[in-house]
Amino acid sequence: MQIFQIIKHFITSAESQIKFHGYVTGIPNLEKPHVECLTIINEIYELFPTKTSITESEYKTYLISKFPSKDPTYQMDVFQNAMKQDIGPEISQKLLNDLVERSCALKTMAASSAIVSNQKTGGWAEATEEALQEYHELVARANRPDQLQDCDMSFEEAITFRATDSGIKWPLSILTKCLGGVEPCLGLVIARPDTGKTSFIMNCLAYFAAQLRGTKEQLLYCGNEEGVIGLKARMGVSLLGVTTEWAEQNPREFGKRVEQHNGGCVRFHGGVKNTRDVGTLVKRYNPVVTVLDQLPKFFIPGNKVEGPAGVAQVYGWFRDKAKEYNTMMLGVAQAGASGHDKQWLTDMDINASKTDVPGELDFGIGIGMLHEQGMELQRFINIFKNKQKYGRKGRDDVLFYAEKCRYKDK
Repeated sequence: MQIFQIIKHFITSAESQIKFHGYVTGIPNLEKPHVECLTIINEIYELFPTKTSITESEYKTYLISKFPSKDPTYQMDVFQNAMKQDIGPEISQKLLNDLVERSCALKTMAASSAIVSNQKTGGWAEATEEALQEYHELVARANRPDQLQDCDMSFEEAITFRATDSGIKWPLSILTKCLGGVEPCLGLVIARPDTGKTSFIMNCLAYFAAQLRGTKEQLLYCGNEEGVIGLKARMGVSLLGVTTEWAEQNPREFGKRVEQHNGGCVRFHGGVKNTRDVGTLVKRYNPVVTVLDQLPKFFIPGNKVEGPAGVAQVYGWFRDKAKEYNTMMLGVAQAGASGHDKQWLTDMDINASKTDVPGELDFGIGIGMLHEQGMELQRFINIFKNKQKYGRKGRDDVLFYAEKCRYKDK
């Protein structure tokens, strides 16, 4: 009954069909006639983008033209059964979520039944986890804001919006100039090992935290590589601009001053390896910025796709969630061998990636370094991708002070 109500809603509302088509067709265990009906409705709206609804005769005419040698009876039965349903002017979100919940529950039921009846052993936990992840993904997709946005700004308002800095600024002027203020999106920082990549992230968190002083806003660090205790200390060092040696000699004063400067707004979590755990922490803290270190090592539970395609799906997951959770997802990744002893790193230097990986990014920051005498303090910042409102790319050489975990403009 629910699927018929949904189909009728799509038939009578092109706007809802555009928003929810991908969501509904992603629901597992839909019957073939229902999927075919949904597909036909979508094709009609794509062919005639100005239509706001579909009549029975229009549906039948398209059906016969698409399958001239087939009997359209059962597809028409789906249409007619759907049109008999009584629905309100807007479909209930609960109706959709209930259908997803029931469909995903069938997966766990099937896995459980085989084990309970001794037909097989093993695989129950994996099947249950996969169904649960699928449920959360589909529900999240339905609640995602409509991405088809009509810009009703005047040209004067648009250029003013584009040229105005807003939000939390970056610790380096080249970043603020090109990226503007922090906003929900997916960014990636790449560098070769021992270049100062982690220090850069700690410097950013410290700089962001100082600007959030007096608010209840929080920042989140999710790591799967380095120990978070040492990182927390380094962030504090960067926040105060003191040396690690001074902090170690004055631990009580160090801790007191870090708290006074809002260091406590940064929440550190280690051992975070999958997207579900990140989602749990983001919902807990509602952070302005979420750091993902190392981003390519995260995985989507239940996802069987491996290699660069699987990594690209992880990137895509974080990009979607940035908008949904209203947080900037700032990933960290290694640069490949091509980035060694190189000034300006680009998307081609992202380690073990293909075109579809950088394609998911809203912006990318490369930190380059030359291994030459007298260049120990110099780093080369390159914004190699930028789909933010400013859309500017840029590069600059800056100074890196490792003992204070800080980057500075020259």
